[in-house]
Amino acid sequence: MRQLNKNINSKNKLKNILSSKDKFKFIFDKITDLITLCDSDFTIIESNHTANIIHGIGESIVGSKCYKVFRNQTKPCIDCPLKDTLKSGSIIPSVNYDERFGEFFEERTYPIISDSGKFDGFILISKNVTKTRELIDKSAQMKKLSALGQISSGVAHDFNNVLTVVLGRVQLMKRQTADQYLINSLDMIEKSALDGASKVRKIQEFARPKKGKLIETIDLKSLIEEVVEITRPKWCDASRIKGILIEPSLELTKDLYIMGDSSDLRNAFTNLIFNAADAMPDGGVLSIKTKKESNTAIVEFKDTGIGMTEETVEKIFDPFFSTKGVLGTGLGMSEVYGIVKRHNGRINVKSKVGIGTTITLSFASVKRTNNNIAYAKPTETLPCRILVVDDEEYILSILHDLLTDQGHTVTTMSSAVEALNDFKENNYDIVITDLGMPEMSGQEIGGKIKKINSSTQVILISGWALNIDENKYLGKTVDFIIKKPFSIEKIVYTISEAVSKIKEIKKQ
Repeated sequence: MRQLNKNINSKNKLKNILSSKDKFKFIFDKITDLITLCDSDFTIIESNHTANIIHGIGESIVGSKCYKVFRNQTKPCIDCPLKDTLKSGSIIPSVNYDERFGEFFEERTYPIISDSGKFDGFILISKNVTKTRELIDKSAQMKKLSALGQISSGVAHDFNNVLTVVLGRVQLMKRQTADQYLINSLDMIEKSALDGASKVRKIQEFARPKKGKLIETIDLKSLIEEVVEITRPKWCDASRIKGILIEPSLELTKDLYIMGDSSDLRNAFTNLIFNAADAMPDGGVLSIKTKKESNTAIVEFKDTGIGMTEETVEKIFDPFFSTKGVLGTGLGMSEVYGIVKRHNGRINVKSKVGIGTTITLSFASVKRTNNNIAYAKPTETLPCRILVVDDEEYILSILHDLLTDQGHTVTTMSSAVEALNDFKENNYDIVITDLGMPEMSGQEIGGKIKKINSSTQVILISGWALNIDENKYLGKTVDFIIKKPFSIEKIVYTISEAVSKIKEIKKQ
């Protein structure tokens, strides 16, 4: 009852105010935009409460020149929107950055013209648009990310084709030689190709969040020691060339494990070390510590560099934001943030100008388990009749040699139409097709194959990041997916799985 009476009294009070002669002044002062009434000589003759609070520090700004109050100028502003408004007859806004507040203000002028056509003055309305500009900038950044993601995905696809041939040929050569020096050299090439494939995956995941379970148990001590060694050319060699010394200090807890993706974390830690090195142009100490608190694994990267302001710290995870000018892409820390989030972790940044920066990562710790990252031993399979369809001759060549080396009978074709005609006349156990074909896609080929013989296993190979579980239509036309670049073990394992599936179908 008291609340009801309070509401009634409040409404009556508001009605009384609006019915009085001060009602327009009341409305005028309640508007949060800065509103002033100026005469033809740019003198403010009326101002609302907001304008007085911001520009008058609580005191009235009536009697002051608008250009002095709003722009801190000694004469009318060159870019005053009033001139363009009078000239065009339409309201022309102007956006100005006020260094006094570190904010952007949009100004609009509304001329007051007498019945005789004389210019008597104008109403100046100023509005803080800093947040709006930030939203526009972020929207533009997201559009850049989307466009860059599409471009990079196409490049990644083509690069995967090249890596497929490199990796396949290297693995075949390793099987055909007993020369240990040659095998060691081929091992190095193979590792480089695999590292390249990992980088390509990062490009494909750039604008597409990575999904899937984290199944790898990672020893943080071993991984960090590996990253420190990998980044030695940056923090050691390059620094010494400049005549400075960056000293790493490691305090790493033994037997501290987390679930994750070692390639992703290696990339994140590398970015953090690179940033720390760049932040110490005169040298310093890079401290990396790990510890366990309850069920949480803590990783701390600390440098004694130039540090960052609070404003910079707030923006370092924004895509394309960089403190390195033209030398930076602004993608490193946003990538680190994405990787930490995919690992269900937390990231905290503390920094002081002239003292340094500390970045702390937190992950759920786990007990050590055996990583099941190798392919299961394939079951023994009899030689199969396999049809391979791809418009790239070098892909056909490597697949022919890989599969023939396994004892299978292989037919290769570069035309989807010819391959389907051949399939109708011959009995193939397995069809391997590329996704991107000029006449029809690998999905379409798979669908037509299944209509002719549903027991034939269709294996799709692609340089794109695909997942049968995420595409119901794909699952109806394709049985397996092999991502480029692929290894001999992946081929052997998938063929074995396909044969097992054929056996199950025949038993039904």
